[in-house]
Amino acid sequence: MNYDEKNRGKGVAFDLILEKIKTISNTVLIILLISLTLLLGVSIAMRFFLGQPISWSNAVARYMYIYIVMIGTAISYMLNGHASIESFYDIMPKSVRLIFDLAHYIIMMGLSAMLVVKGIKYAIGMWGVHSPVLSFISMGIVYLSVPICFAIIFLYLLRKTIGLPGEYRN
Repeated sequence: MNYDEKNRGKGVAFDLILEKIKTISNTVLIILLISLTLLLGVSIAMRFFLGQPISWSNAVARYMYIYIVMIGTAISYMLNGHASIESFYDIMPKSVRLIFDLAHYIIMMGLSAMLVVKGIKYAIGMWGVHSPVLSFISMGIVYLSVPICFAIIFLYLLRKTIGLPGEYRN
């Protein structure tokens, strides 16, 4: 992204933080995908050969999948992989695109902020509730995936909003 001279340091630092977040998110996503594959593979093998699958594998797989979807959503948003109608957007003049982008960023930042706050409240409220199959796993950990995902999206959109005027100057 392009930066104003006075904001160059802040923009670069923010981009470095976002890159670290993206790297950590990608790493966690890869670990979760490999773990999920191994867990389900072992459970299927045990069901086939021993007639007895791992009793807790479905619950853990479900919780892993929730995190995979939420982290994947944040990464997809950071890579501009979300759905959009580009044919209409591309024919608009730059000033209208700037307004569309600004409206999109503000609306999504508001939604993300709301989901972070509500998600944290809900995760805290569910912290005392434990999984029926795995009594040592708090359901709050599972529900924490929502605020994590939308905090990442909020930070990304904040960076996009800060760099928006520079994008349209060129």
